[in-house]
Amino acid sequence: MTLITILFFAHQPERLLPYDKRRNSRPTPQKLRSHFFDDTLNRDIFNKVAEKCYYPATRMLLEMAESQADRKKPFRFSFALSGTFIEQARRYAPDLLDIHRRLAATGLVEYTAETHYHSLSSLFDSEKRDFQEQVSLHCETIEQLTGRRPTFFRNTECLYNNGIAATVQKMGFEGILTEGVDWLMQGWRSPDFVYQSVTGLPVLLRNYRLSDDIGYRFSNRSWEGWPLRAETFVGWLAGNTDMNVTLALDYEALGEHMWADTGIFDFLRQLPYEVERHYQLEFTTPTEAVRRLPSMGTVDVSDYTTISWADQERDTSAWLRNEMQQFCFEELKLLEPLIRETEDSYFLECWRLMQTSDHYYYLSDKAMSDGDVHQYFSAYGSLVESFIRLHTALTDLRVAAERHIEKKRAGQLPE
Repeated sequence: MTLITILFFAHQPERLLPYDKRRNSRPTPQKLRSHFFDDTLNRDIFNKVAEKCYYPATRMLLEMAESQADRKKPFRFSFALSGTFIEQARRYAPDLLDIHRRLAATGLVEYTAETHYHSLSSLFDSEKRDFQEQVSLHCETIEQLTGRRPTFFRNTECLYNNGIAATVQKMGFEGILTEGVDWLMQGWRSPDFVYQSVTGLPVLLRNYRLSDDIGYRFSNRSWEGWPLRAETFVGWLAGNTDMNVTLALDYEALGEHMWADTGIFDFLRQLPYEVERHYQLEFTTPTEAVRRLPSMGTVDVSDYTTISWADQERDTSAWLRNEMQQFCFEELKLLEPLIRETEDSYFLECWRLMQTSDHYYYLSDKAMSDGDVHQYFSAYGSLVESFIRLHTALTDLRVAAERHIEKKRAGQLPE
């Protein structure tokens, strides 16, 4: 038996306003969010993607799940929704969340946990205080949405090391997902087994080759596998004698990165019926996979060799490679004591929104295909503009926090 574990990632960041739109302003704590973040841009992008992807894809998946409920081997899959995605959906498309509630009610769909702000907080320090707080907040958000508390963890961009795994295990999760990077696959190893961390937490590895066949190469007419049919793809899965194939991809690939006329929706609709034709294949969810399957070895990733699913390097270089990225990240970390001293939820929220990985992703100066992808996702037009927006936002937040603390000490804050 080979289990098929499918996970869709959906995320939208809170994008920063240009510096000249917030210069010379002294917002109250209640106004901090609107002072720093561009609600108009966020709404426009969310609605554009919702029209092409979120609505048609989620409605299709709901129809598939409901139609498959009584089958012997139903279509099961999972979602990883960032907290910022859910917050934007509440503001701009609340009926989209109603579809997710119906999906959760089928009992066939698992919703996993992550950091609420899709942040880089797991890379802060060994204590990982803010990381744990953000994960707890996200679990509460998912439980409110679906009625179930998450039992499986997927970190921001699949960032993973031994320290992250140990913290996730301490928090009570049953398993974690990361990338099946090539250097982990020595000898007999394959990404298509369940492994465990050095502290014993079950680990699922993303099969990036098969995942990217759907998530990236599907619409590429120069790819030798084009056009990819569901029958062909399931045939590849059926030829796999390993225990579990984890397919994880950006949800926006469905209809946004690859438009409906590529056939991507038809491909997914046909997938369960093709799987049903093979007795050895069965859909499952991440938690079920780690409960049903034994561990076949240990995944040992030191805190100095952190892995992720981003770019060709599959490490932290997508966010922390160049001096601009490193400088802003260090400034971000140095803000934590000051932000906590304010004892103000508005300051804490803005600081955490500036931890979102996208802000540092936009600062990448990589070339070739990876550089093209970074530029595609950036909403700011240039690397310089991305740096100005983030660096000045961090500086302004520090100044505002210092001013707030001074007023608090002087007893000048309103009751």
